[in-house]
Amino acid sequence: MRRTLLRIVLRKEVLTTARLTAVFFIFLLFLSEFGFQASAGSAHLLEGLGFTLVCFSAIVTGAGLLRTVLVHDRIRRAEAIWLAGALVLIVLGPTGLHPWAPEANWPYLSFLMAFALIELSRLELGRNTRLFNPALLFAAGFVFMIALGTAFLMLPNAATRPLRFVDALFTATSAVCVTGLSTIDVSAGLTRSGQWLLLLLFQFGGLGIMTFTSFFAFFFKGRGSLEEQLRIRDIAQTTLGSARSFVVKVIAFSLGIEALGTVFCYLQLPATAFVDNGERLFFALFHSVSAFMNAGFSTWPAGLYTDSLRFNYPFQWTLIVLIVAGGLGFGIIFNFTRYLRSWVVERVRYWLQGGACQRFPRVITISSRLVLVTSAILLVAGTFAFLVGEWDRTLAEHRTWFGRFTIAFFTSATSRTAGFNVVDWSAVSVPVVMVVLLLMYVGGSPGSAAGGIKTSTFAIATLNIFSTARGRDRIEFLGREISSLSVRRAFATIVFSLITLGLSVAVVASLEPRIPLLPLAFECFSAYSTVGQSMGITAQLGDPTRYVMVVIMFVGRVSALTLLVGVLRQVTVTSYRYPKEDIQIN
Repeated sequence: MRRTLLRIVLRKEVLTTARLTAVFFIFLLFLSEFGFQASAGSAHLLEGLGFTLVCFSAIVTGAGLLRTVLVHDRIRRAEAIWLAGALVLIVLGPTGLHPWAPEANWPYLSFLMAFALIELSRLELGRNTRLFNPALLFAAGFVFMIALGTAFLMLPNAATRPLRFVDALFTATSAVCVTGLSTIDVSAGLTRSGQWLLLLLFQFGGLGIMTFTSFFAFFFKGRGSLEEQLRIRDIAQTTLGSARSFVVKVIAFSLGIEALGTVFCYLQLPATAFVDNGERLFFALFHSVSAFMNAGFSTWPAGLYTDSLRFNYPFQWTLIVLIVAGGLGFGIIFNFTRYLRSWVVERVRYWLQGGACQRFPRVITISSRLVLVTSAILLVAGTFAFLVGEWDRTLAEHRTWFGRFTIAFFTSATSRTAGFNVVDWSAVSVPVVMVVLLLMYVGGSPGSAAGGIKTSTFAIATLNIFSTARGRDRIEFLGREISSLSVRRAFATIVFSLITLGLSVAVVASLEPRIPLLPLAFECFSAYSTVGQSMGITAQLGDPTRYVMVVIMFVGRVSALTLLVGVLRQVTVTSYRYPKEDIQIN
């Protein structure tokens, strides 16, 4: 009888049902805890529910570990560590020996969140390769996060007053697409819970849900299926063997640089501007993540245009480093750090042992070189244009040349994707606005959280112009020939972006006839390139226009070309070719 009961309990179907049931109730608990204001009695009830769910999850996890040992003769370390911690929590809970407050539910919520992540990591990233190819799966991940974020923002405890659906959808889309535009005042319209939710949305949106799910799958399962690794290889544009290490490095590097940025931001913020150190620390963390993810959100009403921040030049240089690092792309950063590590190791070996230093001429790929050169040129050109055009205008309030240079450099860096505001854009001259439109259109680098057509696409198009003018039939850069596939992709990206932007400006202008064309075009470019800068008209947009802007932000983040590839992806490859003919261009 006991053996029969044990076999029933250890059946895979029974354990799967129990896990899904636990995850469902955990989701309801989180909704109740963060979405609604609980009274003293309901808070005690929620704590009891949290303790019960921890007990139930521990039983399910223990049964799953036993089944894994009996069937597969191995043990999952992550689940074993979680079970050990849960047992300690269960023992401390009823005895009253826990160090937290009697009605505090955060220890239970932390363990339940870890349990939910472990269980969700068991899911495969799409089983039907025809319906869920990497392009569609990438877009579907953003749709899922936007829908979830919209639902959470509409909960009573997320906002100081109930949000309308269009405002919740707009804010969630802007956060997930790391844009930064908002129809509400984040500082006054969202509670601290709502601001934490916003931070999580642009953190997940910047890195991508595929990165996080793959990381948890690799970490908690101890391995990833071949299908999962193939999908990560296609989305991250890396090799199959390095798919797992790439995902782990992305998460570790992001969290590490965000933590480091938080420390520097905290030290450079004036203590007198905050109520206490907790608020100061949250402000530093929020802006560190927002800068590295190129989101551009701020928890102050005027953003960085506040007097205590727009004249705080060390704080702005910290954000510049975070913005540039987040906009370069993880592939370029890892490639450059690999070269730097090799260079340092070789120099240390030379100092210790003597002999000639080994050269690493091709450690930095041609893609990294192209992106670094293009990014540097755009940063310098944008800074120079802003200094020349705004020296006696918006920069006049900064008395020192260093202050003016800092504001110009910060604006050049943030205009390409981050969207932080340290100048009054309604007072900026039209020529400088046109330069900023170009910077926003180009955006950041491939493989990053930045938007736009990407620096590599802009560089290839520029090189193609010079190559065609010289009468050459190929594009060359630093001793390498750029493949025809890269040229075709760059051309397709530019064409789709111009069509999308043209339609966007036309539709928005027809819906908002009372607003001048330049601010509307600035808003559309900002939304498509996920920049987040505005001339102050976002809150004036009507509901139909806000829905259109939601679509523009989504298409700009996912890329129209990615959506088209997902829909029209060819399964078969044709082996024939038609005769070639030249087409008259001019």
